[in-house]
Amino acid sequence: MPEPVHAYSCPLFWTEYEGHCYRYFPINKTWAEADLYCAEFSIGIRSAKLASIHSWQENVFVYDLVNSRVPGIPTDIWTGLNDLRQEGHFEWTDGSSYDYQYWDGSQPDDGIHSIPEEEDCVQICTALLE
Repeated sequence: MPEPVHAYSCPLFWTEYEGHCYRYFPINKTWAEADLYCAEFSIGIRSAKLASIHSWQENVFVYDLVNSRVPGIPTDIWTGLNDLRQEGHFEWTDGSSYDYQYWDGSQPDDGIHSIPEEEDCVQICTALLE
């Protein structure tokens, strides 16, 4: 008789959502620094990446996860979404499809209203999720 297949469990301090493990780190880093920092938590064939979001439910899960660690958060969270390889073509660092696009107004806008006019990486402004 074959052994039962056990669901993957997340490491200590990580939270599982639909087969993926999430963790919020309240550390101030640039997008590139955060991306590298996440990679340090890769275990075997399971690579750690900045979060990719594919549904409203997952968006709410990420918000709730951060809010449970930093109540009353007016903080921004880096995601894995970026257009570093090709300007205007957004993709997730984990290679998954860009199939969820619930952003404020005309975001992401590549920083056309900021100085310098160059924003290649996307963050969630948690104050807007409530």
